[in-house]
Formats: sequence, C-alpha cells, structure tokens
Amino acid sequence: MKTYNEIKLAQELIRFPTVKTEDKGIMNFLSKKLTAIGFKCTIIKSKGIGSKPALNLYARFGKSKPLINFLGHTDVVANLDNWKIPPFKAVVKKGYLNGRGSQDMKGGIACWISAVSNFIKENNFKGSISIIISADEETTGYGCPAVMKYLKRKGEKIDFSIVGEPSSNKSVGDEIRIGRRGSMNGVITVYGKSGHSAFAGSYINPCTALAKVISKLKNSSLDSGTKFMPPSNLEFTKINVDNLSENVVPQAASAKFNVRFNSRHKSSSLKKKLSKIINAVTKKEKCKAKIEYRVSGEAFYTNPNKEIYMVKKIIKKVTGKSAKLNCRGGTSDSRFLGSIPRLELGLRNTTIHMVDERSSITDLKKLTKIYYNILENYFK
Repeated sequence: MKTYNEIKLAQELIRFPTVKTEDKGIMNFLSKKLTAIGFKCTIIKSKGIGSKPALNLYARFGKSKPLINFLGHTDVVANLDNWKIPPFKAVVKKGYLNGRGSQDMKGGIACWISAVSNFIKENNFKGSISIIISADEETTGYGCPAVMKYLKRKGEKIDFSIVGEPSSNKSVGDEIRIGRRGSMNGVITVYGKSGHSAFAGSYINPCTALAKVISKLKNSSLDSGTKFMPPSNLEFTKINVDNLSENVVPQAASAKFNVRFNSRHKSSSLKKKLSKIINAVTKKEKCKAKIEYRVSGEAFYTNPNKEIYMVKKIIKKVTGKSAKLNCRGGTSDSRFLGSIPRLELGLRNTTIHMVDERSSITDLKKLTKIYYNILENYFK
C-alpha cells in the first residue's frame, strides 16, 4: 500500500496554478493518488467562471459506518505579483514551504491525504473515510453544493466532517472553529421625486431618506451575540447617487451593505427585520424603496460534542497546548454542509492571500500527526 509524504504532496499540488476555478489537471491528479490507496473517486462538474465547468472531487474509502469526511478546496486567490519566490514553484527554503496555497489550503489537503494513507496502511478498521475537494471556495461557491446534491442522490450520509481551512493562529491546533457567522449582501434603492433644488416642496429627496435609513439601521441592534459568536453587524459598503448636477435633486439614491449574522438568525428572518425598518423610514419620508438581498451563506454552529472534545484532547497530546473553540472568520465551504456536525482545523493563517504565502515544514508535519491521531481515535 502506498503512503504519501505531506511535504512532497503539497509541493505537487501547489505547482498546479489553480487560480479561481481553473483545474489545470489537479482533480485527475488527486483522483489517481487516492485511487492508488483504495479510494473510489468521482469527478463532479459545477458552474465555473467563464464557459468551462469547474471540476470537484468526491472520494470514498470503505462502505460501512461511521463515515468521517474531510472537506477542502484546490482553488487559490491571485495576488501573484512581486513574490520573492515564484508562487507556483513550491520551493522549500529555510524550513518553509513557499507557494500560493501552502496555507490556504493545499497544504492542509496534503496533510490529510498523507495521514489517511498511513492510517489505512497501518490499521484495520470498521468504517469509511471520504474526501470532498471543491474548485471554487474562494470565488463562486458552486462546487461544494454540487457535491452535496450528488451525495443526497446517492443516499450517502456523512457522520462527521473536518474542514481543513487554515483555522490556527499562533501555532497549529491552537484554535478550532466550530461555527461561522452567515453573510448576506443587500442593495437599497430609494425612489423620490426629482426637481430643481431651488424650489423646495416640488421634489422629494431620496438622499435624505436614504441617509435616515442608514442611520436607523446602524443604530438598530440586531442581537447581543452568543457564547461563541459576536453580535451580528451590518456595514454599509457603497453609496451611489447617479447625479451629475449639483443643483438637481435626483430621482433615486442607493446603498450597498453587508450583514454578518450569528446563529440567532436565519437569513429569511433577517430579511424581514431589515425590510420592516427600511420600509417604515422611507414611507415616513414619502419615498419608495426597492430592496435586493443575496445570501452568501447561513450561519452555522456545532454544539461541542464528543468528537470536538476528542480533537481537543488530541491537540493537547500532540502540541502540549489547549485549543480554543471559536467561530471567527468569514465564510467557507462549511456553510454548505447543512446539519452535519463539523469543525474546522488546519494550518496557521498567518500569510493566507498575501504575497509570499508560506507554511513551515514543522506545521505541516504537526498537522499530519494531529489528523492521523483523529482517525485513530475516531475508529476506536
């Protein structure tokens, strides 16, 4: 039975320039690697950027329960100029693996596959291991939902998932993410009545109404937060008035906003709450409002369970440090896992999305050891 070294495999993965949803052959490469150690692999297409579909991977070893899963992504962000070492060369230098995706998150994928290859070779166990690799976590987010639809059609149910996002901060395993806030974007367009600014009473100013809407929303508390999640917050990110004349009151004014909301809310209830506030203000100002919403992801939270406490114990054993549970960060593919219990545990996030992204060799080896111990304890 083959086994894979996490450093060498991470280098091989980094050398595929998979910016945005470009595949460059990486999913077939991973399929071959996983097939060689006994996995059954399926390539699943989803909507990509441009005319080409994105390619995603589902791989499974074993047929029996329980089924533990790993979720990762092969796409990387751009920001490729002014690197000291070419971003896709994957050079090991002075104890660091340099390259785009070394932390986010080809390094994490390599650690999991390395741990799995060694675990399968060294252990007879009852249960199954699956791997989901999406192609667009950083961009469109169609890949993971496509895989989840495939699993639903096949009747496959994941019992527990480890998401390999770079969740660690100062040292590998110092933080375990057990949830993330949801994200929703919105556009408010307020319609008034245009007119010459010299003739008060002949116009209805949408700018005034929009300013009052913004003030009302910013001064309205959405909630007080939860034990692991901060209060939900709404931030305005753009204000636009399509008006070239300084002495003309415009017909309309608009503003864009983003809401990061905790697990006290669903996007549906939040929409109702915000719409009620907006419509009340604009009605008072004798204006009309059009409100558009786009949900990037719902909030999710896994109540600390035996698997999470098992992982905390393993991290303490491997690193000598106690892991903190939190719900920090933006959105990830975790948001597509529905009710599946999960946690996020990966490399440090010190250089993700930056020029000269890199991961220490020590971190990669340590994470592989943690993953191996998780498998060993999960199937006891």
